[in-house]
Amino acid sequence: MTLKTTHARLETVARVAATAGGLGIIFISITVTLDVLLRKFFHVTFGGANEMAGFIFAVATALSYPIVLLDRANVRIDVLYTFLPLKIRAFLDFLAMLLVLYFVAFLTKSVFGLLVKSWTHDSMSIGVFSIPLWVPQSIWVLGFALFTLTALFLCVYAAVSLFKRDWSTVTAIAGVPSLDETIEEETYIDVEEPRDDSGKGT
Repeated sequence: MTLKTTHARLETVARVAATAGGLGIIFISITVTLDVLLRKFFHVTFGGANEMAGFIFAVATALSYPIVLLDRANVRIDVLYTFLPLKIRAFLDFLAMLLVLYFVAFLTKSVFGLLVKSWTHDSMSIGVFSIPLWVPQSIWVLGFALFTLTALFLCVYAAVSLFKRDWSTVTAIAGVPSLDETIEEETYIDVEEPRDDSGKGT
């Protein structure tokens, strides 16, 4: 299996995870809205809607991180970046991805430690449902684990591409999207392919 194929399959998994998180957000939106309307007009409540919303929102956010990284939608400061040669940008993209991996791995370790603590102490949520905290935290940690795996893979993919001196691939998987790419994504209009320093398409 090539790195390109693995990248595509990982993107599919990440999109499924993000879709699941999005459906969770829609669910809590409907639930909280109904709860508010019931309290307003009928003076009854589901009970625990806010509590469940907090759990689902946290899980949905974690499940969405991998696709954000794969789509290069994370925030990058590119004031000087766009003026640099393609080769320099490729090395900076690789360095940025290494820093992302370090941060995400540290974060994943922390949330896993929280999960272990909740499991060990049999911690329960403080609310109407009073559910074991390890239940939502398990899915939460799964999202962070997938995030870490995604960052690790992108680091490996970028490192191999750097070794092959394939600068355009590095920027395509770990770099800042170009203006043309952004326009094409937002408008679905094909624009002229950006060119590298040699005048060839990237």
